[in-house]
Amino acid sequence: MDIILKFLKKAYDSYGKLPMRIRFLIVVSFFMILFLVSVSLKQYQYKEEKIYGNPNHVQNNSKNGSNPSVIEEENTIPEPKEVKVVIDPGHGGEDLGATKGDLCEKRLNLDISKRTGKLLENLGINVIYTREKDVAVGLDERVNIANNLDATLFISVHNNYMPNDAGYKGTETLYCPPVTTEENKMDGMKLATIVQRKLIGNLKTVDNGIIYRPNLVVLRKTNMPAVIAEIAYISNSSDRAKLVDEDFRENAAEALSEAVMEALEYMKAEKNENGVWMIMD
Repeated sequence: MDIILKFLKKAYDSYGKLPMRIRFLIVVSFFMILFLVSVSLKQYQYKEEKIYGNPNHVQNNSKNGSNPSVIEEENTIPEPKEVKVVIDPGHGGEDLGATKGDLCEKRLNLDISKRTGKLLENLGINVIYTREKDVAVGLDERVNIANNLDATLFISVHNNYMPNDAGYKGTETLYCPPVTTEENKMDGMKLATIVQRKLIGNLKTVDNGIIYRPNLVVLRKTNMPAVIAEIAYISNSSDRAKLVDEDFRENAAEALSEAVMEALEYMKAEKNENGVWMIMD
């Protein structure tokens, strides 16, 4: 031990007499060597695990009789989850929405929403409303209801108003990306396209198309495919006459329920043995 200590002291004294530049290079070289050794050990360990398997990884090969040293890929099967559709009647309480005379948007939205929900419930769909009465519900609260439920789809029902152009009319559906190209994966744009097509087909209103609106809370913050269906324009006389017609509102509800079912079909939703609509997560 004394010999080692004497050697280290002598080496340290010699190191201290070296020029600063040389001492710096020695320190850098020392740490580079440590780094290279560390990388080499990790690579060696990785090769060992690839060839012989990870000794900390417990495998059960008794069924197939394979060598326990062979690493098996784990096949993860997604768990099915219940379909939950959140229907969001826009506005409510002190928030009237658009108004024209006695016609009030919040009431129209709730009426069409409840009609839509009833049609879906008759098909066995689990429907959740953000409001079922004339009460105020905050935008973030609406989002939280859907997100906390891990909902499958979010359909917000509204009607529109153009203050400076009473001639403007028609139907439009608002959405917000992200957009996915994965097969069987629904997104806001795909859902908006289905909803708009169904609404125009049923209502025969002017087709204003789908519109990208990333600034709207209920579209931007929801974790599931979400749309806002703007059924018609309260500010336009012909659209307004349609909205006061109960058959028109029922047709709007039918269009929305048909759109939901088409979206779920695209997502490969199926009823299980208990009659519950399920979808692979």
